[in-house]
Amino acid sequence: MKKLIILGLVLTLGIGKTFAQGRINNLFGLSWEIAIPTNNDFLDKTSFAGGKAEYRYFLKKAPVSFGLSVGWNSYEQYIPTQTVTYKDGNSAITTDMDRVIYTVPITATAHYYFNYGKKVMPYVGVGIGTQYAEQTIYYNVFEDAQYGWGFNVRPEIGALIRPTGANWGIILGANYSFATNKNDLFKTDNLKSFNFNIGLFLNN
Repeated sequence: MKKLIILGLVLTLGIGKTFAQGRINNLFGLSWEIAIPTNNDFLDKTSFAGGKAEYRYFLKKAPVSFGLSVGWNSYEQYIPTQTVTYKDGNSAITTDMDRVIYTVPITATAHYYFNYGKKVMPYVGVGIGTQYAEQTIYYNVFEDAQYGWGFNVRPEIGALIRPTGANWGIILGANYSFATNKNDLFKTDNLKSFNFNIGLFLNN
């Protein structure tokens, strides 16, 4: 009887350790994202209307994952009356305006994890892919819009925080986004931003 009790304790402790330090096979995450534009004259107001959905597949013999990420950000800023010169240099308009940018980055991702299998797993990674962007100016009864796709790269850092024995956790992350979306009116060749995200994930 004592042997059975001891065996039961050993198995219980073993299972508990497996869950506490268990590996992750697949991760599905959904995050809220805050984006701070850094480079363009079009607008510079922080966006709080953004998010990211992602999937990560973890390798069996290394603390590495590969996956896919799809995000979205909506920027909007009111600009007081000013004079804007058009690209041809021969015409201009003086007005107040509302400027809007909507982006959808789609990237393949790779991440490396420290303290793999622990409650807190810091990581570094990168996302490479494309970004769709709409850049629109509304003024008076008119609008000017730029639509298109660009190349997008996003180096990032963050951490996965997973309670012991749980198949869910918290994602904390930050990334720098560089995309080659153009705006002919403002003569810009890219969109850049610092992004911060917090969300939840499920894993198995």
